[in-house]
Parts: sequence; C-alpha cells; structure tokens
Amino acid sequence: MKNFTLVFCLAAITLLTCTKGHAQTSYSCTYRQYCNWNEDDKKFDNCTGYEENSLFVMNAAETMFTHTIESMKSTYYVTTKEYDKEHDVYTYDVTSDVGNKYYYVFDPKNKQVRAVYVNKEGKTMEIVFTVKAIF
Repeated sequence: MKNFTLVFCLAAITLLTCTKGHAQTSYSCTYRQYCNWNEDDKKFDNCTGYEENSLFVMNAAETMFTHTIESMKSTYYVTTKEYDKEHDVYTYDVTSDVGNKYYYVFDPKNKQVRAVYVNKEGKTMEIVFTVKAIF
C-alpha cells in the first residue's frame, strides 16, 4: 500500500508540474473614453469619457473573452493573438457576438484595455478602458 501511495503521489506531482496551468484573467475597469483618429497627427485625440464599472474576462486558452457592463454582456471571439514583448501588451483581432470587428490591446503595465474599430460612418475610433485591478 505504501508503494501505491508513493507512486500515486509522484504521478500527481509529475502531472501538475508538466501541464501548463493557466487560469482565466480578469480586468476590472472603472472608466471609459472614446477617442477619434486624427489623420493629420496620426494619433487618437478629442477623447470624451465617463465613469463606468466593467469587467473583461479572458478564458485560459485566450480564444474568447467577455465584457460585462451594468446593462449588458458581450462575447468576443479571438481570430488572431500576439504578445508584443517590446511594449509588454497582448493584442487580439476579435469578432463580437453580433459580428463587429475590433482590435483589442490589453496593457497591464499602463492599466488599460484599448479597442480600435471603424464606426458606421467609416471613422476609426478607439475606446480606452482604465483598469482598476487585474486578477
């Protein structure tokens, strides 16, 4: 019985240390800004914002995330993902549950989540969410 227990414990330790165990990551946000792309200056400006509590939850496989605000919950499906080591950000091309396309940047160092999209009028916009906590 001692041998079985020892083998079982060693197998469990091996399994736990050899498998890559990532958990989901959540970004709790407190503020939202909308910014316009300035073609002349090649940057986003003319931002307006407001306080808003929201939560982004990325699944462990980074294949989808949800964004929840008080009045709704949206799901985004990842089509491409990349880690930018130079800027220490995670970028995602996504499609929302209603078919809209976005480019998301999760920036834990600067405590921001940013989304770039083209609105119905054909203007490039950026939404900047201020992150309160990451867990």
